[in-house]
Amino acid sequence: MANTTFKGTVRAESGLKVSAQTAGTGAYTDYFTVSSAGVTVITGALKANASQNWLGIKKFQSFVGTLASTNAATTAYGDGDVLYELGTLDTTVPSGHVSGSKFFIDKALIGITTAAGETLVGGLSLSATSGTATNAAVSSGTEIVGAGVTTFEPQLSATQSITEIDVNFNNTAGNYHIFTPYVTAAIASKYLYAFTTTAINADITAGRFTVLLEYTVY
Repeated sequence: MANTTFKGTVRAESGLKVSAQTAGTGAYTDYFTVSSAGVTVITGALKANASQNWLGIKKFQSFVGTLASTNAATTAYGDGDVLYELGTLDTTVPSGHVSGSKFFIDKALIGITTAAGETLVGGLSLSATSGTATNAAVSSGTEIVGAGVTTFEPQLSATQSITEIDVNFNNTAGNYHIFTPYVTAAIASKYLYAFTTTAINADITAGRFTVLLEYTVY
């Protein structure tokens, strides 16, 4: 059968199947089915290649970090100043759930792809304000990665007696910083920033990094 192209919505009242037919027997194998109730079954690999993917209230999101727009070579940065606004966290929850009031930060991975070229450490912060320019203080930020975070111990459900360390943005390319903070932030604080704790007045525009954030909305 030839390929068929539809314009507009395709409606199947009793469900939908994507199948393959065995040449010898004529039998069909279903690889993707959607029931009329919306239940989806996939027997092959699931490849979700967007920068933001989620399963219910569990979110997986990646961000590209670049210091190309920083101006530290001409204007000094202070402790807590924005390096780069990375993007926006997702706040949606499945139908029937109470609207989210908190982010729970499960894990953060910062992979260094190019060193900043100067000593530079800092962290990640969430803010309710978008658009804060580089070299300005994060507006009412909630630190989720960095030395200002007190981690939570999941086996005891209590804060730990140790604290996190800052991210080394001048680390060798290929090195990484991984952290499981188990801390929360208000749902309004959905804008993610990389910030410095190093007072820097030198060129750091070479810095590049990738952030992977796993978080839950509840």
